[in-house]
Amino acid sequence: MKLDINEVYHKYITKIVIFSLFAHKRMLRQPNAYRMAVIAFANKRLPWKVGLRVETLQEWMSKEDSRDKALDEILYGIESDEMYSVIVSFTTPLKETFMEINLKEEEKYQKYLYS
Repeated sequence: MKLDINEVYHKYITKIVIFSLFAHKRMLRQPNAYRMAVIAFANKRLPWKVGLRVETLQEWMSKEDSRDKALDEILYGIESDEMYSVIVSFTTPLKETFMEINLKEEEKYQKYLYS
């Protein structure tokens, strides 16, 4: 088994970033507060500067579209994956990583985080 320390760092950083996304999921309705909380959480736990960038798809939607989707979800029970998608980019010692994470698929990421 080849032990590459950069690979170990990469996996650790990825797990911290994914965990921080799910830990602050309740703040997703406020994209700026969510972004700041995720970045602050990750920066406290990582000894490296990784250039973490967090973007929600709500930021790319117009106010009316975002409001309409939220109202449809509350009033009619129509769930939209766009409201729960987060795009993350960061740089580790091994490589630059881009991920799109759907916060509704928590079980899928729990297997990765706790393995």
